[in-house]
Amino acid sequence: MTSTQKRFKILKGTIRKEIIMNLNKEDQILTTEEHLSNFVKEFSAIEDAMEPFKEQRRDLRESYSDNGWLSKEEMRLAVKAYRLVKSDTDMEQLTEYFNKLKKTVRMVSHV
Repeated sequence: MTSTQKRFKILKGTIRKEIIMNLNKEDQILTTEEHLSNFVKEFSAIEDAMEPFKEQRRDLRESYSDNGWLSKEEMRLAVKAYRLVKSDTDMEQLTEYFNKLKKTVRMVSHV
């Protein structure tokens, strides 16, 4: 686990604990508007906390592109493949759905 991953894991755990603590403190008699407001505040805090990591990811891609190590298309495909492996995607089922969708898109685009 890299130091960035460790920092993000700690940050994620800290934010999750703060959300749970805040939820436990609040009365159950909040209005929808209050719940919405609380949700947006928490969501915004998480988005703000993630921004440095997004910048690191952009810098990583830029570095690999600038050095000619990987093309942008190769990086996109690598990330897609990584996410499929990480989510333990059933490739046979994915291929089946992909082929169905491909036929549908062709039919729609030729109309």
